[in-house]
Amino acid sequence: MKGFGSHKKSKNKKIKNLKEDNLKKQIIDKAFKYHAEGNLSEATKYYQSFIKQGFKDFRLFSNYGYLLISLGKLKEAEFFYRKAIELKPDFAEAYLNLGNILINLDKLQEAELSFRKAIELKPDFADAHYNLGNILNIIGKLQEAELSLRKAIELKPNFAEAYLNLGNILINLDKLREAELSFRKAIELKPDYSEAYSNLGNILIDLGKLKEAEILYRKAIELKPDFAEAYLNLGNILNNIGELQEAELSFRKAIKIKPNYTNAYFNLFRLHEQTNNLEKLQEALNKFNNIEILKNELLLFRARLSFRDKKNKTAQELINCISPFWLENSNVIKKNTYWSYKAFIEDKVGNYDLAFSCFEKSQDNPSYLKFNKNSYLNFINSYKKNITNKKTIFYNFNDDIKDSNLAFLVGFPRSGTTLLDTILRSHKDIEVIEEKPLLLTIENLIKEKLNTQLDNIFSISENTSKTLRKKYFELLGEYTSTKNKIILDKMPLHTSRLPLIKFLFPNAKIIFTHRHPYDTVLSCFQQSFKPNQAMANLVSLKSSSIMYDQVMNAWVLYKENLALNFISSKYELLIDDFDTHIKKILEFLEIEWDKNVQNYRETALKRRIINTPSSSQVVQPLYDSSIEKWKNYEKYYKDCHQYLEKWVAYFDYL
Repeated sequence: MKGFGSHKKSKNKKIKNLKEDNLKKQIIDKAFKYHAEGNLSEATKYYQSFIKQGFKDFRLFSNYGYLLISLGKLKEAEFFYRKAIELKPDFAEAYLNLGNILINLDKLQEAELSFRKAIELKPDFADAHYNLGNILNIIGKLQEAELSLRKAIELKPNFAEAYLNLGNILINLDKLREAELSFRKAIELKPDYSEAYSNLGNILIDLGKLKEAEILYRKAIELKPDFAEAYLNLGNILNNIGELQEAELSFRKAIKIKPNYTNAYFNLFRLHEQTNNLEKLQEALNKFNNIEILKNELLLFRARLSFRDKKNKTAQELINCISPFWLENSNVIKKNTYWSYKAFIEDKVGNYDLAFSCFEKSQDNPSYLKFNKNSYLNFINSYKKNITNKKTIFYNFNDDIKDSNLAFLVGFPRSGTTLLDTILRSHKDIEVIEEKPLLLTIENLIKEKLNTQLDNIFSISENTSKTLRKKYFELLGEYTSTKNKIILDKMPLHTSRLPLIKFLFPNAKIIFTHRHPYDTVLSCFQQSFKPNQAMANLVSLKSSSIMYDQVMNAWVLYKENLALNFISSKYELLIDDFDTHIKKILEFLEIEWDKNVQNYRETALKRRIINTPSSSQVVQPLYDSSIEKWKNYEKYYKDCHQYLEKWVAYFDYL
């Protein structure tokens, strides 16, 4: 009997436990139902009630953790996901979500470990490979990040988000063509993927496809009208192509959509400053003066305005009020702009050592690391081999192309080319094409279509050369429809391309500008150029001096061997005797004097955009304060004399 009674009690206990489990399941299911329906307040009440009662169900902790994420309670969410994992150690999805929480809590190494654990438990977990790739990208493990994203795509071929983020990683690895393909694949898989259109636009800018980039940004905005970042990018591209009014409207639209978007304000301020529209800059600074999050951007551009107004002490006081914390946490563009502005201010007040240190910091741009300095030096030497190989051939072209009204403005960056460009474009019979990739396109055709290296361009046949001439003028037609004017193709480093210029355009005129070598090199070091193979050499005095020496060696070689039709323009003589100097150049170009060249500052102010760092200088009256400026920094040239002294003598600066 005793045994039977015990069995009955045991059976009743099982029934009771079963009823309790069923009840518990019903209540938990109800909580899950509220959660799924978006009734978070009711779901929260149930979850909290279960936890107080001591319920231990991994699903309960996991779902409550997920709910807490949506409420922004990340610390609590982390706790409950860890509880879920404690109850179910093989819960791969919980490790995935825990990793996402840890990213937002800035626990990056723990997040990486959590994603790796999810993959260990579930090797074919595409989302875990995707998230691991993202965290590896954040912490700078780019090659591993690429492999993780590619694994996610292998497991889930229609994973558009993985293609998007893979594209972002490929950009950082400087694999731009692959990045382009990755973004295009994301769009193919998800045609309404606005972020993919915007990111593809970013790539196309770097590839020089500006118009297509503009179209993509507009498509991103069409798909997502409140896409503030796309408006910012569109504003940048419109700025680059000279559509300044539309660029301004685009930046203002980004601000309207996202009033705390400091990058949009910054780009708007910088647009006004770079285009010398200082009244508009002042208006914008006044309009947004009371926005607390803009405190440091406002100080930065007020300092710049004071500097432009020659109130250097005021500029120094303003820029010194900027928060070091803001500077530390700013993006590269803001940091470089800050250090550049501060450097010029300290230079003007005579703090040359501090100014030099600031100029060094203004050159600290990770984008330069993508480029090998020697690549451009090798490029120079490739062209020189056309002369040293003694295989010079020139054709007398009998085609319909007239190149006698074509001129090239060359020299070295910061040697006065932008000033001379602005003066000459003030003449009614001269049109300047400023720093467009026309000859670069021709070079690419030679290398890719003709399978010819740049050290052997004289081997190109006459008929093929005619085709290249025609292509150049077709490209030129995209920027001008003028046929009766002198067309001046201005690109300082076309000096390196003079063999190609002479080969294709034997009747073209060359204007070679030069300035004191030490001043030229200093001015290059003081500017923030857009990173590319050539500009990667201008980040220090020594590397700038090495490149200067190489370019000038090439100039002398070409001058002595190519029978160039050229005139030299010495910057210091232009400053000293403007009229006489410009008259000689106009006589060389075979056009009459035009008094409008004396009003070049008005021309500069009317220009939509000046695509060089000289934009703020060419609107100023001629000044000689930039002459022998290098002497303020003489002690920093100890490693440069071997490259520059010969050119001081050669150009008669002794």
